[in-house]
Amino acid sequence: MPNELLTGTRRTGDFFDNDPDTPTTRVALERSDEGISIEVGWSTRESPYARWFVGKTGLELPPAQPPEPKDAPKRVLFHDSHGSVLLVGCYPRGFHANIWGPGTGRLWARAAIMGVEEIVAFDEPHGLQSEISGLREWLGISSWARTQDIDLRESRVQVSIDSVENPMITVGTVHGLTLQFRPGRGIKIEQGEDRVVLNDLVRCTTESASAQQWDAHLQVHKGVRDLLVLSRWWEESCVPVRATRNDDPMRTLDGRTHGIQWREVVVPNDERKKPPRTYRQHLIPYSELGESGVASWLALRDDFARALDPVISSIDLPGATPFTRLAHTGPGLEALGYLLAVRDGMTERKAGQQPLNERLNRILDNVGECLPFDGPTWADDTVRVYNGVKHANRAAPDIVDILNVWRQAVLVVRAWVALELGADQTELTRRLAEDRQAIPYEKRTS
Repeated sequence: MPNELLTGTRRTGDFFDNDPDTPTTRVALERSDEGISIEVGWSTRESPYARWFVGKTGLELPPAQPPEPKDAPKRVLFHDSHGSVLLVGCYPRGFHANIWGPGTGRLWARAAIMGVEEIVAFDEPHGLQSEISGLREWLGISSWARTQDIDLRESRVQVSIDSVENPMITVGTVHGLTLQFRPGRGIKIEQGEDRVVLNDLVRCTTESASAQQWDAHLQVHKGVRDLLVLSRWWEESCVPVRATRNDDPMRTLDGRTHGIQWREVVVPNDERKKPPRTYRQHLIPYSELGESGVASWLALRDDFARALDPVISSIDLPGATPFTRLAHTGPGLEALGYLLAVRDGMTERKAGQQPLNERLNRILDNVGECLPFDGPTWADDTVRVYNGVKHANRAAPDIVDILNVWRQAVLVVRAWVALELGADQTELTRRLAEDRQAIPYEKRTS
């Protein structure tokens, strides 16, 4: 078996935590639907491993004066015959112990870095790469070119697939990180040699001369993902796949270093969102936005996070009722109206005192005449329906009315973002009219 960590994998090997006080022990590394974890055991509760778990619970076991609790390490190294795995972002959760001391506990990890043979601070990488669903299609590039030659006389079709070199796309510096989109490709032979899979890749990459927190990198990657979500209103995924550290360079057998080395990253949730089955037009195409437009979006997202976060995240609420979706999105609308008022010169105090209908009208002032429905009617309906959802002393609105107000609210925010990023109003009006969110929900008639 290669050095892999697929879901359902369980490997037994040695465990290192860079603490001279902890004894050598054998552990089980497992990846399940719950996440990535190491199961570590102990014989007595005086063991430093026991203190990672039992000492945090307040459980009183003899002797009367238990050892001081000990913090679990944030990074640990696992090694077996298949290779080494560095776990980062570790935390203890769950244990089983006998009253006299023997027990086992689980140390969970945020991510696994494959092939690292020393405990390196990969929770603060110098570079991180992720795969964002829909990014390659949005950029309109491919690393493969397909040609087809049809010979009618011989009834023969000859297909050729050639690799294509695409230049790297550099967006610029965001929060001290250099953001790039790196095209790539891969060839994988499956099922012996009967199946060959060609991968067409674009990786979102952030790099910095100084090490940055994992979340600092990921915040930028997820910002790009959120732009794609707003552009065609489809749930997209963002999965970290590679990381690099300056103190983990590529080395040859002679001990010499040869530049940076990108290590494979495994995270607990690496589900890739599937593309839509039917065509969905982008409201904000990259061909019009360009690198500078992506940078402008990330800045806009920072300035209006209180407004945009609730709207964007309302797409990822599995099993949520219409009430929940509108209750989730409503505060975003309120925040957008408030922030626009402050941007227009109103004091924060006065802007905070504005009623909802005035905030919605301010949003409409910024959106203009490009909406595929009547703006003032939407504002009135939103006030009525949203207040009906919020306040128990008012009549509960109809489910279909709630869905339509939520749908239109999201479309208004998407239109506002497109205009803020420089979209042509005439062209945007056409796209909005053709967008799936322009189609209203209708009540069933029996």
